[in-house]
Amino acid sequence: MKTTLRIAKIELSQLFYSPVAWIVLIVLIVQSGWQYHATLERIYQAQEMGQGMAGATSRIFSGFRSLFPQMQEYLYLYIPLLTMGLISRETNSGSIKLLYSSPIKVSEIILGKYFAMMAYCFILISVLLGLGLLTLFTVKDAEFTLILSGIIGLYLLICAYAAIGLFMSSLTTYQVVAAISTLVVLAALNFIGGLWQDIEFVRDITYFLSISGRVEESINGLLTSSDILYFFIVIVLFLGLTFLKLQFERQTLTAFNKAARYVTFIAIMLLVGYFSSLPQFIGYKDMTANNSRTLTESSQKIIKQFEEPVHITTYVNLLDENYFSGLPSSHNSDKKHFDMYFRYMPYLKMDYVYYWDHSVNERLYKENPGLNDEQIAQKMAKINKLPFSMFLTPTEIQKRIDLKPERNRFVRTLTYKDKTVNLRVYDDLFRHPNEKEMSAAFKRLLVESPRVGFVTGHNERSIQRTGDRDYQVATTEIAFRYALVNQGFDVESVDLHKQAVDENIDILIIADPMSAFEENELRSLKDYIASGKNLMVLAEPENKANVGPILQLLKVQFEDGLLVQQSTNYEQNFVLANVSKSNWLATVGESNFLKGDSVFVSMPSAGALSILQDSPFKAKPLLVTQAANTWKQSDLTIDRTKELVDVRENEDKKSFPLALALTRKVNEKEQRIIVAADADFMNNAELVRQSPRTANFSVMTDLFRWFSHNEFPIDTNRPESIDTGNVTATELNYIKWGWLLVLPLTIAGAVITLLVRRKRR
Repeated sequence: MKTTLRIAKIELSQLFYSPVAWIVLIVLIVQSGWQYHATLERIYQAQEMGQGMAGATSRIFSGFRSLFPQMQEYLYLYIPLLTMGLISRETNSGSIKLLYSSPIKVSEIILGKYFAMMAYCFILISVLLGLGLLTLFTVKDAEFTLILSGIIGLYLLICAYAAIGLFMSSLTTYQVVAAISTLVVLAALNFIGGLWQDIEFVRDITYFLSISGRVEESINGLLTSSDILYFFIVIVLFLGLTFLKLQFERQTLTAFNKAARYVTFIAIMLLVGYFSSLPQFIGYKDMTANNSRTLTESSQKIIKQFEEPVHITTYVNLLDENYFSGLPSSHNSDKKHFDMYFRYMPYLKMDYVYYWDHSVNERLYKENPGLNDEQIAQKMAKINKLPFSMFLTPTEIQKRIDLKPERNRFVRTLTYKDKTVNLRVYDDLFRHPNEKEMSAAFKRLLVESPRVGFVTGHNERSIQRTGDRDYQVATTEIAFRYALVNQGFDVESVDLHKQAVDENIDILIIADPMSAFEENELRSLKDYIASGKNLMVLAEPENKANVGPILQLLKVQFEDGLLVQQSTNYEQNFVLANVSKSNWLATVGESNFLKGDSVFVSMPSAGALSILQDSPFKAKPLLVTQAANTWKQSDLTIDRTKELVDVRENEDKKSFPLALALTRKVNEKEQRIIVAADADFMNNAELVRQSPRTANFSVMTDLFRWFSHNEFPIDTNRPESIDTGNVTATELNYIKWGWLLVLPLTIAGAVITLLVRRKRR
């Protein structure tokens, strides 16, 4: 070891006697400092404008176009300049023969030179560490563990680059050739992960060999044993290849023996890499402050209940617009969506079924007029260089599973024991399900989903229509990730004409019936209410008589008249209701949307409610009007020809309840009922309203969470980041000129002085 360290010391001194090492160091200081200052300046500007900028640490170091990802792109350019002469210089000058003839071992030569590079790499990475330490003063409550995670990943990356450069330097006597060869190998390792991904056996090998993306997890705050071992394997692999190369120069061996030893050594390294990348052998360390790279506790509790592996089958329709996510070439990237689940379910099984059938992909049919489904599918298979025989026909897929209810879209089925649920993709920016939707699907395999029944037969709001007044978006729209069917609920229609309410219905919804209920229907509803099941009653003022008999059972009165509200932008009967925070917290519980300063719910054409004195329920108003600008008029229609004038005296101004939460104990269980004097607040139009910004969607979702006793939707909320910028304009200038000018010039001056003095000596 003493000899190795002596060689490392000599090599490191030679490195610093060369201007190249100093130039690389200064360039890294300037590049990193410029990026750091630019990001920190944007955070400062945003905070000066009053914008909340929590999560400042990740914005600076691991966010889009932030410091660490930018440095990752530059690092591979520096290493060839430093490693090109490590061994090629010795070979070119002939000094390698002196080393061979000395009592120094080949392994000591290689390790000595590599340790020197490790020391220099540590100096380079210390520049980033210095910026991390500076962040402790420029960011309040900075996440230093996140910074440290990224630095560990980048250091291992640059050390792997150095090992590759050392090996390439041993292959030639020309330093320039060694540098170019190193760049070629590094480029190959970055791009090899995308090669031959459509070949089942080869895809796992090339994906493992790829160095691209290996640092992303650590930059984002997650250290994994598979990534760390990958870098160690790469380092050992190329140091071992260097050792064999130099050793073979001292031995007389046949080409076959040399090749056999190379192949055996590489095979051993690949085998170690293969086993280290198996999910059951991977260890994890989340370095983020709020464990954002780990499943939430709610999800972990669900996963721990599984006793057998879950089987995920992905059905890929070649004519669907999302087909590319499931192609053989995308298998490895597709499986990454389940990375956090593989951590706790290493034996999760995934397979894919390919077929073609008519889809809702209108663009595809417009671009291929005159072609039928089979002809388009053949064309698509040819374009993607896939054999058409691998795709099942509509008849063949129908024998296996009926995907018509899924509109033949990209869908996964999760199977556990004898139960199967669907996990979908969605028509939004992210497409694939997040933890909230995934955990809801996994939980449905373990428990019975809450069944939500919507009463039909009286022209109620429909769960199957997309019109503005209807409820499809919130309930059954499979392409909308926040619909009840994607959040763990089963939604169905209930026709009281045909039969009484099914005893397995957990939540019954009466949504603005346009005609009165018959006697047998009222008896069924009365029995349902008496059983203690949950209920939601919604009606418009003009239809209040149709729900009157039901409200009488609940001891709630739908008052006469229509609420109007003064507004410069909206109709007179467009009411922006307030959420009563105290009542909401006491009844429904904590909700994220309550953290806003002003929480409004849009309720077009609403009435007012009151609770009768002899009510057996405990009543809490959840949605109320603003007393200052909202009042009640007797006429149910509005006159747009007249200006809305408030003629009330101050003492007459009061707030009206728009939605009531009713609770009582029935058979040792709490019955939960919502009555709303407006049926539009959860219709398709209001849930997607952009102006004004409202909390309708959040209110609706949390009401169903309350109905299900917090079973669904799954709570995947995490503690909010608290690290914020803590820097002034003056301090920004100090950082800018100090790091970008004073520090580089100081180092440059010291280096010039050192090199001049050394030359004179």
